[in-house]
Amino acid sequence: MPEKIALKGSLERPGWQTESRRATFGRRRFLRGLGVTAAGVLFTMACRDDRRHPLTTLEGTISLGDDGSLAYLPGEPYVVRTDLAEAQAGRETSRRSLLAFHHFSDFRIVDEESPLRSEWVESCSPTITTDAFRPHETLSLQAAAAMIAEADRIDRSAITGRPVDFALHTGNAADNAQFNELRWFLDLMDGKQVNPDSGRPGYEGVQEHSPADAYDSLLEDAQAAFSPQALRFPWYAVVGNRDLLSQGNFPPDEGARTIAGGSLKVIDVGPEVLDEVCRDPEGLVQTQPHAVLSDSDTVQRSIGADGDRRPLSRSEWIEEHFHTEAVPGPPGHGFSEANRKDGTAYYAVDFGPVSLIVLDSTNPGGFSAGSIDATQFAWLEEQLKAHNARHIDRDGKAVTTDVQDRVIVIASHHSSAAMNNPFSAPDQGERIRGPQLEELLHRFPNVVLHVAGHGLEHGVTPKADPQRRTSGYWEVSTGSPLEFPMQSRLLEIIDNGDGTMSISSTVYDSAAPINPGDADDPTPEDGVNQLLLASVARQVSARDPQRNPAAGGTAPSDRNAELLLPAPFDLGVPVAPTPTAAANERASSRGAFRGLR
Repeated sequence: MPEKIALKGSLERPGWQTESRRATFGRRRFLRGLGVTAAGVLFTMACRDDRRHPLTTLEGTISLGDDGSLAYLPGEPYVVRTDLAEAQAGRETSRRSLLAFHHFSDFRIVDEESPLRSEWVESCSPTITTDAFRPHETLSLQAAAAMIAEADRIDRSAITGRPVDFALHTGNAADNAQFNELRWFLDLMDGKQVNPDSGRPGYEGVQEHSPADAYDSLLEDAQAAFSPQALRFPWYAVVGNRDLLSQGNFPPDEGARTIAGGSLKVIDVGPEVLDEVCRDPEGLVQTQPHAVLSDSDTVQRSIGADGDRRPLSRSEWIEEHFHTEAVPGPPGHGFSEANRKDGTAYYAVDFGPVSLIVLDSTNPGGFSAGSIDATQFAWLEEQLKAHNARHIDRDGKAVTTDVQDRVIVIASHHSSAAMNNPFSAPDQGERIRGPQLEELLHRFPNVVLHVAGHGLEHGVTPKADPQRRTSGYWEVSTGSPLEFPMQSRLLEIIDNGDGTMSISSTVYDSAAPINPGDADDPTPEDGVNQLLLASVARQVSARDPQRNPAAGGTAPSDRNAELLLPAPFDLGVPVAPTPTAAANERASSRGAFRGLR
């Protein structure tokens, strides 16, 4: 029997198992017969809750009742995690902050009208994917804008008071690898006006009526242009599978590009095509949509064509990050001129005593699960050597050098568990998977944190070295503003001054209130209250019949937590500045001067 490997959010290949705790019926079939939000939104649209919106979930959390209603509950305190090191008494008086940053992931900005989408695959029973359609997907821009607005309110650590250094988005800025989706994401971060509509004016997606019964005009109102609040902090980008692969799975070819820019959208397929795809989803990856379009039972709708729906190559995706506003910056958002020239999407940036190493885990061969190419893997090992005065070599021998020690944070779109995609694109070599990555990281004691996304759910996992060569590190995954409960988190790296370190994780909800009627318009001059629409998105998402109950984490320790681990070296020794660290300090100073802190 072939090995079963969990590929979350992907199409299921024979021999691979998608582990889903969601319902096994398609959202579209359900939505045709029933309004998702029913009377819930009608009530909350009319009533106002005077409770102030909590800054983070330390102050208050959003609870989903059995009847689908939302309410504020008391906040969740930090859970002290001692999986990797014991907590020392008195550390609160001696700690020193090294770095603080917002962790965003999977904004998944959706062009829900695109002809390159395949919402109909959710009609398979049992389901092969739960990512092809969401009833609130028309509101992805507004939901992301609300998340940015809340991050702007959180300008410093709740533990040490350290000002936020930057924000990091760990991939899947776009939903379908399209140019317009990426531009919407970049413009949201810059605070530039965005127009969520594509093709002809007005909604041309698959939904037949509003998913919120109390808001009949929701689908049309979601298309209105609005002016978001700009992110106040410098931010850095990570590439994800949905940034480069159509529907997060398919390497775009010329046929896909033609369909993306065309004027026909598949609304439904005949039983023969549906049965074939449901039995063997790999066939859809191999044939792209050609077999679907040629079937006589396929139902298509005429829509407005839009050249901005074109899929992007990796080089084109990187290039767009150089076409953003100077503030908050930095230029390229982590990508260098070398990345721009070579089309590589991995890089390293130093922030004083901390080095951020960003990986590209998207497999150009297809499928949503990740892996790393051998060239990048070799580059990663050299980067780790450059920031570890001592490490374990490939033969298991201890090595000491005179390089400057730095605390290391690894960032990738996929977690180690989701890096299980062995397939290579033509003319490419071996793909490096999660176990190999973990084995490498365990050889370098200065690695303390790996941040990721992709799974659309919060998770905190200790990664102890099975061979006890080093003290291990923590892996932290963060959810999406498109998946209830629609949260992000602030991470801080702290020297406790007692031979241990702490990584603090503080989760926060978006700026949208739980009741749409409570939403104050942050930009009234544009005539669109994006926070009201984001609040409706949360209400609809909470009632999604395929909502992932684990999106907010399986336990409180996946959310607000203090993660202990031994200090890998003497953190009191001053670190000589590097060119990248000095440039980042200048960017932070410009932000403070302009009142952005």
